[in-house]
Amino acid sequence: MLEKTCSRCPKKVAISEDKLLSLNSRGIFPGPSEGEEEFLKRVSAAKKISSQENLKLAQEIFSAFPDWIKIHFSQKGLLLWEGAATWIEENAEGVREASIQIKSSFFTQLYPREEIIAHEMVHAMRLMFEERRFEEILAFRTSKNRFRRYFGPLFTHPGETKGFVICMLGSWLLYWAEFIFDFSLGVRYLLCSPLLVLGWGIWRLARSQKVFSLALNHLEKAVKKPKTPLAVALRLSDREIEQFAKSSPEAILAFASKEKEQSLRWKQLFSVYFN
Repeated sequence: MLEKTCSRCPKKVAISEDKLLSLNSRGIFPGPSEGEEEFLKRVSAAKKISSQENLKLAQEIFSAFPDWIKIHFSQKGLLLWEGAATWIEENAEGVREASIQIKSSFFTQLYPREEIIAHEMVHAMRLMFEERRFEEILAFRTSKNRFRRYFGPLFTHPGETKGFVICMLGSWLLYWAEFIFDFSLGVRYLLCSPLLVLGWGIWRLARSQKVFSLALNHLEKAVKKPKTPLAVALRLSDREIEQFAKSSPEAILAFASKEKEQSLRWKQLFSVYFN
């Protein structure tokens, strides 16, 4: 007699719990839409390469020791105001890999090296996440400076930073061109445009920071170890963070219990932080 199958039934997870725990400690976790086969290929490619001293801060904040992420020092490809960048590319087998580039400059000398690396490690560990709203907030949580932790994630994408700089420089160039060549196009009003962009960015950031803080507060009461909500948030999608900001700790735990049966990422999360 043939066994009846169901295409809608959740796929059984074949990776053992011990293996998931080990991978989690190395900062290797599935993305929201990453399949098991794709995840296993990425695990096979994640060889230990990084030195221990650079990763202590990431381990302390996010319960992760990402020893598989390449770190190199170079000026090439970075803009004037960029001190570091995370590059995500696919190898010959079509598996995503992450590497961190750090530039030696006046700006990078202002910040502790381990803080810069921990910041970029957030982006690198989340290489399978296509999420924008909270990733910079997570990355700036590595800073020891309270002002930088809050206002650092003002822009959520490198293109936004570039656009703001171009807008600011362009308005001032036109203003001085009017002044020098004695013509008037009303450019002085354009000088307010960067302030409008900045005001909109601060308003958006304040909303996101409030949602993120609420989610952390609820997570802290739901997880088994109260000091690990940031580690959990690192492994969540934007939608899940938004949902947890509105959920009670009991509702979060119920959600985790349900999702672990059908999601490899949530099986790992539940085993480490909720069980």
